[in-house]
Amino acid sequence: MRTASSAPRVSLPLLLAAWSIPALLATIETVVFSRSSPRPLSFPWAFLTQAPGWYTWALLTPFVLWLGRRWRMERPLRPATIGVHLLAAASCAAVVALVNASVNFFARPSQSSFAITVRNWFLGGIAASVVAYFAILAIGYLLFTTLELRERERDAARLQAQLSEAQVQALRMQLQPHFLFNALNAVMALIRDKANDEAVHALAQLSDLLRGALRDPSHEVTLSQEMDFIERYLDIERLRLGDRLQVVIDVPATLGSAMVPTFVLQPLVENAIKHGVSQEREGGVVRISARGEGDALQLVVENDGPAVSGATDGNGVGVANTRGRLERMYGGRGTLTLGARVGGRGAIATVTLPLQRGA
Repeated sequence: MRTASSAPRVSLPLLLAAWSIPALLATIETVVFSRSSPRPLSFPWAFLTQAPGWYTWALLTPFVLWLGRRWRMERPLRPATIGVHLLAAASCAAVVALVNASVNFFARPSQSSFAITVRNWFLGGIAASVVAYFAILAIGYLLFTTLELRERERDAARLQAQLSEAQVQALRMQLQPHFLFNALNAVMALIRDKANDEAVHALAQLSDLLRGALRDPSHEVTLSQEMDFIERYLDIERLRLGDRLQVVIDVPATLGSAMVPTFVLQPLVENAIKHGVSQEREGGVVRISARGEGDALQLVVENDGPAVSGATDGNGVGVANTRGRLERMYGGRGTLTLGARVGGRGAIATVTLPLQRGA
C-alpha cells in the first residue's frame, strides 16, 4: 500500500513520450524560423538541436516530483519551501542549459566560448525552465491528490468490508449458541418425560447438525443445504412434540441452488413452533415455502397457532440477528417482515433477498 510520503512511479518511456510533444513543437518552430535565414535547418537536424533539452526534463521529472512531495506547496506557504523550489527550478534550468549548450556547441558552432554559450542558454531559457518546473509540480500534485483519494477510497472500502464481515460473523456466533441452547432444551424435555430413546436419537441428530455447521463456516449456503438443515432440526422438534407438529414444505427444486444466509430459516421455524404449535394442545402446522419474484427470492415461514403473539415483535435474539445479518449482507435488498396471517390466526415471517445462484 502506498504510504503518505511515497511518490507515484512514472515509467521512463511514458515520460519520454510526454516530453516528445514540446520537443516536436520546438523542432517545428526552429525549422520554420530557419527558413528565413541563409542556412535553413532540416527537420532531423533541428530535432537534434532541440530535443536533448526537453528530454533532459524527462530525466529531471522524477526528481521534481519527489521534491514536490518532500516539500509540499500547500497553505500556509513556508519561506523555506518557496526557497527550496526556486533553487531547484534554477538548478534544473542550469542542467537543461548545460545540455542544450553542449549539443549546440558542436552541432551549430559559434564564435562564443563554451562558458558564454552555457550562460546564454541559461539566461535565455530561465523563464521557460521555471514555468516547466512548476508545471511539473502542478501536474504532480494533481496525480498525488488523485492517487491519495483513490487509495483512501480503497482503504475505506476494505475497512467497511472487514467491518461488515466482523459484524456478520459476530451475529452468526450469537445465533449458533442460541440454536444450541434451544435444541438442548428440547432434549431435556424428552429426558424429563423419560423418553430416553427419543432423547438419544435427538442428541444424535443434534450432533449431525453441529458437525455440519462447524464444517461449513461460510456465511451463505444453497437453499437445498439450508432446507436439509431445517429438516434435521424439525426431526428433533418432532421427537419432543410428536404428532402435534405438522410440517408442510413447498420449496421448488428449481430454487435449490439459490444462495441464502446460513441459519436464515432456523430462528423463524423455531418461533413458529414456540409461539404457534406449542401453544395449542392439539398442536398445529408450520409451513415453509420459497418462491422467486424476478431478481428476488422470498422465503416464507407460517404457523396457524394463536392470534399474533411474541413471534411478531421482532425482539427475540434469533429474529434480531437475522435482520442484522440480512442488512449487513445485502443492504436494503435483504429484509425480514413479521405479521399476522390472513384471518388473524397465526403468524407469517417473510425473508426477501437477492436471487443469486450458487456455482
